[in-house]
This record gives sequence, C-alpha cells and structure tokens, in this order.
Amino acid sequence: MSGAAAPLRYGLSPETVRWVEDALSNDGNSSNAELMVYFQQQGLSRLQADSVLRHREDYLLNIYRTGEGPLHSR
Repeated sequence: MSGAAAPLRYGLSPETVRWVEDALSNDGNSSNAELMVYFQQQGLSRLQADSVLRHREDYLLNIYRTGEGPLHSR
C-alpha cells in the first residue's frame, strides 16, 4: 500500500479529520454558522462542512480515543 492514507468519512484526509475533531470537540462557543464559515475557509466544501457539523453535539458530549470518532467510519 502507498504511503498516502485513504480518505475517511466525507472524503476527508486523516489530517483534516484531526483538526475538525478538535474544533467539534472543543469549540462550544461558536455558532454552527460560524463553524460552517471556518470550515469552508480551511478548505472544506459546503457539503463537507455541513456533514461534519451534524456530528458536533456528539463530539461535545463524548470523548473518543484518537482514530475512533464518528468521522473515522467510512
């Protein structure tokens, strides 16, 4: 297998999932609209940003081990 990691849910790279999970888990102050803009400014498509935001409450309420959150399922 090549050195490149396979895309995860919503076609996101493992590196992208890491920072998205960080934002979803730790930013309880921004509105969904603000996070939507932030995610798009960081390179996610509108569809990807909307899709990951659907997991926001889950990430705020639960603690996941690295690599085991909802964005890691395919």
